[in-house]
Amino acid sequence: MEDFQLLFYIISLFAGVASITLAVFINIGHTKKALKYFIGLDVSLFIIQSMIALNLYIARTNSTVAFLSIISDSMDVLGTSFSTFFGLLFIHALLGKRVSKIKQILILIITAFQLIAITICYMNTGLSILKYIGQASLITVITYEALMVITNYHEITDKELKHASRIFSIITLSFLPFLALEYICSEVDIFKNSQVFKLLSLPTYFFIINIGTLIWSYTYFNTPAYIAENKLTEYFIKKYCITNKESEIIELTLTGLTYKQIAESLFISPKTVDNHVQSIYKKLKVTNKIQLSNLIHSKEQ
Repeated sequence: MEDFQLLFYIISLFAGVASITLAVFINIGHTKKALKYFIGLDVSLFIIQSMIALNLYIARTNSTVAFLSIISDSMDVLGTSFSTFFGLLFIHALLGKRVSKIKQILILIITAFQLIAITICYMNTGLSILKYIGQASLITVITYEALMVITNYHEITDKELKHASRIFSIITLSFLPFLALEYICSEVDIFKNSQVFKLLSLPTYFFIINIGTLIWSYTYFNTPAYIAENKLTEYFIKKYCITNKESEIIELTLTGLTYKQIAESLFISPKTVDNHVQSIYKKLKVTNKIQLSNLIHSKEQ
């Protein structure tokens, strides 16, 4: 069973490499903010998987090489903290949500805490409680990300993104109890000797996620951005058949101006602005400013 578990991780790692490689090549042709964060998150998760696979190898071979343990510990520190950092930024960018200054500070604090706490734990084994706190914070972050998708689900207008968000949220929430138990199973007799449980938790989760992201990154990210430097791209304008006047109204709307202010800025009547807005909503299949903003910023350069 241990050999099968290690093999499962190796296969998952190959899928992870493929997902990262594909995302990097897509980013070269179609640069997007969300895609950059996705690559960072994908690399972080790959580091965590590599760490677990290395630990399985060490246990399987009864290796006493100190260097391998140092590498494993470093992977745990970097993988955990960076997955939090890039994961939170990615989920906001994916949903087209702006990250406020306060949220930016909180993300940095959580990342720094995980990095420092787990590092101290490995340097002083008597403070193992810090590792569990760091891992608990990671589970909390994953839960927050899944709930953020769920609570903003009705604002997602892109059908492909909406479908993928639903699937990934269901998968993550379904595996969350297993992921949480994975961190404490070494302390609980009923779990620590269960090879089936160990196989059904992290290995299976990472394998499904890697295969899913490999397919999804190609179908969703492999298109040009919708907006760059606060200007709508030609790709977006042509895709949705947006007129010059509609383009101006969308760009001004995204700056936070009211319809009255837009009318004054473009020297047209508020009624004309409203007519253009209704036409824009119909073309983009959105119903309000929030959905409009989320749709465009979800594929921002």
